[in-house]
Amino acid sequence: MALEAEIKIPVNDLEIVIKRLKQEGFQETEVCREEDTYFNSPYYDMKEKDKALRIRRSRNMQTGEEWAQLNCKGAKLDQISMARKELETEIREPEIIEGILKELGFEPLSIQVIKTRRTLSNGEITAAADRVEGLGEFLELEIIAERENQREECLEKISRVLRAIGYKMEQTVRTSYLSMLFGKRG
Repeated sequence: MALEAEIKIPVNDLEIVIKRLKQEGFQETEVCREEDTYFNSPYYDMKEKDKALRIRRSRNMQTGEEWAQLNCKGAKLDQISMARKELETEIREPEIIEGILKELGFEPLSIQVIKTRRTLSNGEITAAADRVEGLGEFLELEIIAERENQREECLEKISRVLRAIGYKMEQTVRTSYLSMLFGKRG
């Protein structure tokens, strides 16, 4: 099971951030539109357990290719980052998976997270430059670690990149896009 060492930071100008990342050796790999549908159940409250279950539908804006994933994120592992265990698999028929989840008592939440994501990488760290509908612009930096004991080392590498592009770990947020959207709705 992979461990996602990840931070998220709100930014004022995504184009400047992307330019700085490229100056640090990051290369743009793709631009996608992503629509995330999250699920919860009265029998297993995902929010209460600080977990997330979602179906993500993606479309590559350059090639038109479409795909979907089922993703389950575990509880956050620390107080500074969004590091958590993650299980993810590609799915061919998201409608069937959604039907299975409903049959098991999971219902889609009333809010979807819809964003345009520009993905960049330096070979080790993945940068997601996100424009989230209803929220604004964010940068996520992530390393997938194989073991829990690598988390601190991964977060230090992420911190170095943040500093190089003019930000600090103290500026990061631990709130998911979904929670931010629910917060705006009141």
